[in-house]
Amino acid sequence: MKSKEMPQLKRPNNDPGPPGRRERMKNPVEAATIFTQQVIQALPAAVYTCDADGYILSYNEAAASLWGRKPEPGKELWSGAAKMYTMDGKALPLDQSSMAIAIQEGREIQDAAFIIERPDGTRRFVLPHPKPFFNAAGKVTGAVNILADITDQKNIEGSNGHFAAIVESSDDAIISKTLESIVTSWNKSAERIFGYTAQEMIGVSITKIVPPDRLDEEPEILERLKRGERIDHFETKRLTKDGRLLDISLSISPVKNSKGVIIGASKIARDITAHKKAEQQIRESEERLRLAIESADLGSFTWNMQDNEFNFSERLADIYGYPSTNKLSYNDLLEAIDDDDRHIADRSFEKALQTSVLKYEVRIILPDTYHPVHWIRLNAKILFDDKQAPLKMQGIVLDITEQKEAEQRIKDSEERLRLAVEAAEIGLWDLDLITGLTITSPEHKKIMGHSKEQWSRLLFMQYVHPLDRSWVEHAFQTGLITGSLAYETRIIREDQSERWIRVNGTTVYDKKQNPVRMIGTVLDITDQKKANDELEKMVLARTSELLTSNSALEKSNHELEQYAYIASHDLQEPLRKIQTFANMVKEHLNDSQFTEKYFNKIYLSAKRMSTLINEVLNYSRLTKTGEQFQKTDLNKVLKDVLSDYELLIEQKQATVTYTNLPVIKGIPLQLHQLFANLISNALKFSETNPAINITATMLLPTEVAQYPKLLEDYEYVKLVFTDNGIGFEQQYAEQIFIIFQRLNNIRAYSGTGIGLALCKKIVDHHDGIITAKSAPGMGATFTIILPVNHW
Repeated sequence: MKSKEMPQLKRPNNDPGPPGRRERMKNPVEAATIFTQQVIQALPAAVYTCDADGYILSYNEAAASLWGRKPEPGKELWSGAAKMYTMDGKALPLDQSSMAIAIQEGREIQDAAFIIERPDGTRRFVLPHPKPFFNAAGKVTGAVNILADITDQKNIEGSNGHFAAIVESSDDAIISKTLESIVTSWNKSAERIFGYTAQEMIGVSITKIVPPDRLDEEPEILERLKRGERIDHFETKRLTKDGRLLDISLSISPVKNSKGVIIGASKIARDITAHKKAEQQIRESEERLRLAIESADLGSFTWNMQDNEFNFSERLADIYGYPSTNKLSYNDLLEAIDDDDRHIADRSFEKALQTSVLKYEVRIILPDTYHPVHWIRLNAKILFDDKQAPLKMQGIVLDITEQKEAEQRIKDSEERLRLAVEAAEIGLWDLDLITGLTITSPEHKKIMGHSKEQWSRLLFMQYVHPLDRSWVEHAFQTGLITGSLAYETRIIREDQSERWIRVNGTTVYDKKQNPVRMIGTVLDITDQKKANDELEKMVLARTSELLTSNSALEKSNHELEQYAYIASHDLQEPLRKIQTFANMVKEHLNDSQFTEKYFNKIYLSAKRMSTLINEVLNYSRLTKTGEQFQKTDLNKVLKDVLSDYELLIEQKQATVTYTNLPVIKGIPLQLHQLFANLISNALKFSETNPAINITATMLLPTEVAQYPKLLEDYEYVKLVFTDNGIGFEQQYAEQIFIIFQRLNNIRAYSGTGIGLALCKKIVDHHDGIITAKSAPGMGATFTIILPVNHW
């Protein structure tokens, strides 16, 4: 049954007024009731009552303020809140509220905090204290509920917890100290950075981590703090527990008590050792770049495209024929271009606005010079802002006049070679080793006596005399390994006539040294064999040299076009030889003995230049890699390398033994290059039956400590490559890792002096160490130490 409604707690109409009138009250019970209502109404805490059925009887102004509304007494159940939620945010039904449970179960409810939502959408945290009333028979007659607003308390707890979490999870050391420099707090990052635990530092002077030569910093810092100053990004040095000296950036703020009095300081210390090291490396890299540009005879410029500021090097002014004191602009560079080539620069610039890469080769006209026309190659990069508007252009310019003249001489040489091939009645062929299909010249078809549209190696073998097929096949397989093919054989044409032919070829390999193509010549030597065998040998030798020289010159020409930044004396020297010998051959074309001698020199110089360019490009790519470190199984790397060198290992009858290798974090391609260069060296410098042994062991912490470059907190693996080669003097153990340094005669052992320099660079990229130990005739041992998990 619904209880009688009770009004909101307000002063009744029969209010007796001031206390002076109390003695005139005739009903003591009524007076007590009125007094109780006035007390409840005056309480700052929210208070309301319900009858035995849960209907709200009365409430004070604090309750109405907390709810954000005034419920009508006698018509609403359990609570005046618009909505209620549990502490984890779930909706709380009215009949499951603390007041409902207190009345229904007849017991007080403790620690049952919940959330109320006001009509305006704001929420408050509330801790209720419902207490039921009982009559003489012990039956519940109603209840009173006091609601404590704990929102501010919860916010403070949350803020404190959030602040504590920030301090503990921060990567920076966060330290508090008194004005006497005594440490009062020391977070986890402080322990990690400085090596001291909180127990070791709290209550101890902060000067424990200050180097002796910087102790005067602390008093100065304290004085500034006492003046209320904040210290931002103060760079200094601090000591770790193990004696290491760290570069540190400090931000220090004064700490005040509730009265605003400065009582201490809060310090944030950031380890910037790696940053400082990186800055030093950047400065060194910029210096190396500057030296590289100067040594490569390159002109450089920077053009701020928004304010048209143009900065340039002395070499750039020299290339364009201006004194370095002149004030140049990018427009001056354009004005210098020959009118016939200006469209090339204009199109390239329009394309660069889309791709950011600008490069072109044009002729320029030098002012007031005897030889006014020069060729230049310009390479530049355009930087854009967030709106894709061009900001800056940075570039280099190379004078390629000599290269262009050399290209023309090479083209002339190619034309002479073509005429020579036609005159010598030589057939040309190009075999795809993947498909077996062969492209042949008309002269080839004439020599072989076939009219097939498609030619292949299999079809060729059908024309070879049955008695010659086995050793022709053997010569072919040998050519795949050695890179050179040369033999004479008999063929039987379609008309059943028998002819003698001489076949010469060169094998082309991919980056993994797999043979992919073979190109060469075929010559009908039937008449020569019958007439003058010795004379024919000389003609064929000359023809072979001409073809080989042409191939080398074509390759040199292609690589010369790609080579823009790294021209050094090692590359220029073979080029000068080619130019000199080509001119000498041109002047003695009718002297076969002379041309034979110098065509061979041209071939050797072109071959060395080609090798140098490829090796230098491999070396330079290591500084531009975007490859990421990843888990790499060194066993797989080694197997891939051994697969690459399978034919060479078999040819040299080499043995390779190795233990199980670990999985480390590295760059797979670079580790492949490292293993390949070391194994290639071992095979190259072993005169008979190369024996290569590879072992891997994990370094103990005591062993790691012996290497200053290594970090004691990291795991390292030691790889040892041992061979039985010719060895070297130990005094040259460091020299062999320097680019272009060679210990052996290039005629006895091929190479560029870049392989081991490449190995060192790869190991350096992995933050490791590589050393060599050897003695003449005793083989060589290369030790590589690499981190297992790269940081």
